[in-house]
Amino acid sequence: MKERQRWIAAVAGLALTGAVATPGPALAQSSSPAPAQTEVQQAQAPAPSPAQGQTPGTAAPAAPAEPPGPNTGRLSLTGGIDWASAYYFRGIATIQNGGNNLQPYAEIGFRLLENKGPLTSLSVAPGIWTNLHTGGGLLVQPSDPKGWTETDFYFKVSAVWWEVLTTSATFTYYTSPNNTFASNSDMGLGFSLNDSKWLGAFALNPSILFAFETTGEALVADGKKGIYMQLGFAPGYTFFAESAYPVSISLPMTFGWSLKDYYTVNGENQTFGYFSWGPLITMPLKFIPANFGSWSVKAGVQFLVLNTNLKKVNTGGDAFVPIGSVGLALTY
Repeated sequence: MKERQRWIAAVAGLALTGAVATPGPALAQSSSPAPAQTEVQQAQAPAPSPAQGQTPGTAAPAAPAEPPGPNTGRLSLTGGIDWASAYYFRGIATIQNGGNNLQPYAEIGFRLLENKGPLTSLSVAPGIWTNLHTGGGLLVQPSDPKGWTETDFYFKVSAVWWEVLTTSATFTYYTSPNNTFASNSDMGLGFSLNDSKWLGAFALNPSILFAFETTGEALVADGKKGIYMQLGFAPGYTFFAESAYPVSISLPMTFGWSLKDYYTVNGENQTFGYFSWGPLITMPLKFIPANFGSWSVKAGVQFLVLNTNLKKVNTGGDAFVPIGSVGLALTY
């Protein structure tokens, strides 16, 4: 097999069979719901390619346990909309810093199996994520519809093991309706751990993602398919946990690297891509009846530190970029 095929085969085997280091002894196989995670939601975190801050596998601090909602079946819905002051994908700017970016997303999850030995659940989920831009300048002159910069389609298979370890494989097709970038796709293999069982309030919620470009390239169309790696942490704390409106504050941190030709510009690949961090505040909207699903609002700010290649490609802008965001989310 070629080197690239060996990479994908090895990591896919880990992601889908759960042949990873066991995070401690097997736990009781009860289903309990945990970018907000519990059993099903952890396996189906929305949008694999949103603006920085919605990294797959990262989680807000767990809110206090609630009575089961009206949805007790195997079909679930995740959706919402975010506003962001800028949009960067893995450190790559698709539009210039500024303007308004509305990012609606939706995902339908199908739970196929649950409570089978160490396997807490096995799910599949198709989803869609979109970026609509107004104001500010674009890096590339768009065609009609001018404000519709991106729509991504994805299909995810995810498994939760021992209630704490989530493994997933996600195929994503990235498109630009206004032709601000060429369509491309990748296969992502992810692992995330809910370590609150051991660390409690000091849980780090670590995650790691490997993405293998399959068609096109995210940064520069040089014919070299890149391999991307992302390491994330999401420590946090919930205030007023016993009240009707607990407030969860987390500090998502993301590191992006090129394992092979991902951040290559003018023939030079840089291993380090970017680092992002910043506070994220989430609060449930308990005044909405449970029959309409679980709603929450969130707001945060992120700070990006970019490598020199990304600084060049992003119109020679700053290597340090702040990004503000607010959002509304639904799970059912």
